[in-house]
Amino acid sequence: MNEKWHKTTIDPTEVRQLAARHSIDLLSASIFTRRKITQDAEIGYFLKDSLDMLHNPFLFHEMGVAVERILQARDEGEKVLVFGDRDADGIASTVIMVEALGEMGITADWKLPSGDDPYGLTKEVIDDFARADGTLLLTVDCGISNNEEIAHGNSLGIDTIVTDHHNAGEALPPAHAVINPKIEDCGYPFRDLAGCGVAAKVVWALLFTRTRYYNRAVCLLNVRPGNDSFIIEAVLVVNLVAVDSVTETIIPGMVEVAQTRLVSFLQNREIVVYDAADQLRMLRAVFGAGVDIGLSDIAPEIGRFAPELSGKSLLKILDETKRKTSEIDVLLDLFSRFVMSTEKETFAGFASCLDLVAIGTLADLMPLKNENRILTKAGLKVLSSTRRKGLQELLLKKNLYGKSIDADDVGWQISPLINAAGRLGVPDVAATLLLGKDPEELKSCGEKLVQLNLQRRQLGNEAWDLVLEEARASQEEFSGKLIVVGGK
Repeated sequence: MNEKWHKTTIDPTEVRQLAARHSIDLLSASIFTRRKITQDAEIGYFLKDSLDMLHNPFLFHEMGVAVERILQARDEGEKVLVFGDRDADGIASTVIMVEALGEMGITADWKLPSGDDPYGLTKEVIDDFARADGTLLLTVDCGISNNEEIAHGNSLGIDTIVTDHHNAGEALPPAHAVINPKIEDCGYPFRDLAGCGVAAKVVWALLFTRTRYYNRAVCLLNVRPGNDSFIIEAVLVVNLVAVDSVTETIIPGMVEVAQTRLVSFLQNREIVVYDAADQLRMLRAVFGAGVDIGLSDIAPEIGRFAPELSGKSLLKILDETKRKTSEIDVLLDLFSRFVMSTEKETFAGFASCLDLVAIGTLADLMPLKNENRILTKAGLKVLSSTRRKGLQELLLKKNLYGKSIDADDVGWQISPLINAAGRLGVPDVAATLLLGKDPEELKSCGEKLVQLNLQRRQLGNEAWDLVLEEARASQEEFSGKLIVVGGK
C-alpha cells in the first residue's frame, strides 16, 4: 500500500532562528516548528528536566487558605479524612495526600468509593465522618461537583478543601478552599495537571511552610539606566509570588526619595537586590550621595549554586535566558532559586511522591506538555529506583524491578493493575498496597491486583463479544457514521 506523507510547510528562517536560540539541531527545530511549539518558554519543558521549571503552587489564589487550614488541623489535633476517586489517578492522589499529612504529624483516615458507590462525595460519607467527630475533609481528584454534599458538611461543622482537576460547574462548591487548575481565574498558569499533580502541589506548599520565607514579605529592587533617567522597579514578594509592584522613572536631582512611592513601598521590609554595590551606586546617582538603603545582595549566593551566572548582570542574564521578559522578572526567578537553594534540605523529600505523580498523570492520559513533562520525567526516574515497598512488589510481579521504567511500562504494565482494583469495586486493595509496609500484606495485595486485572480483562473480552454484532448492526443502520450500543 502506497502512502503519501504531507508535511506542513514551514519557514526555514524560523527553523534556523529557533535552532540557534536553543542550541539544538535543525531537525529538532523543524519538528518543533511543524508542531507549532515555538514559544521559548514552552520549548524549555522539552529540553530541560529540572524541578526548578515547576510553577509555584502559591500561584493558586486559594493555596494559602488551604495550607493555613491544614496547619490549624495539625496544631489543634483535628480528625482529618482524605477522600479520593477509585481510578489510578485518584488512588495515587489519595496516597500522596495521606503520606504528606502523616509526615507533618496528621494521622489522616482515607476513603475511596467501593462496590457500586457513585463517583465523588456522598452525604453518607459526610455523615459517617461527622459521627466520628471529623472536622476537616480533603478531596483529591474529585469534589468539584459535590456542591450539595459539601454544603451538608458545612452544616455539620466539617470544613472541606477540594483538590481536583475536573471541569467545574456553573457554581463552585462552598468549600473552605478549592484548588483546581481548570477553574477560570484560579491564578495558576497551567490547567492540565492530573489530580495527583494537584495533590503534589499541596505537598510542595506544605513543605514551604517550614521555610523561613513562608508568609514573609520581601521587596525585590532593581535600578536600571534609561534615557537621561533611571528606572526603579520594586516588587513585593510573598511565598515567592509577586503580589504588588511599583515603578518610578526619575531624572537625577529632580525629586527627593521621600517624594516617591518607594518610601512607603519599601519601608520596614527586607530589600533584596542583585549586585548591591552597583544598585547603591545608581540609587545615589538618582537621590544624592547621602542616600543610605539597607540592601540584601543575593549575587554571591547565586554565584555559588549557579557558577555559570557569576559576574553577569541581570541584563546579560536576560539576554541569555529564554523564559523571562524583563530584568525584574529575572531577579524574581533568581530570588526563587536562591530560596530553594538555601532551603534544599526542606524540599529533599518532595521527589519521593513523584513516582505516584508519574503513574497518575500517565494513567489519566494527561497531555505531556508544560510541567507535566517535568513531573513525569522526574517521576519515572524515582519509579525506576522506588523505595515504595508496594510499587516494588508490583514491579516484581511484572518483571520490571531493577529496570529503567518508561511511559509505556506505566501505561501497559503498572497502571492497569491499579485501575483494575477500582473498576472491580475494591480500590482499597491498591491504596493499601501503596501505603503498606508489612511484607505479607504487600504480597497479598500484589497478588490480588494481578488476579483482579486478569478478571478485568476477561470481563472486557466477554463484553466485547456481547456488543460486537450489535455494534456492526448499528454502524450499518447509521451509514457508518455512528455506533450506538446499549445494554445492562
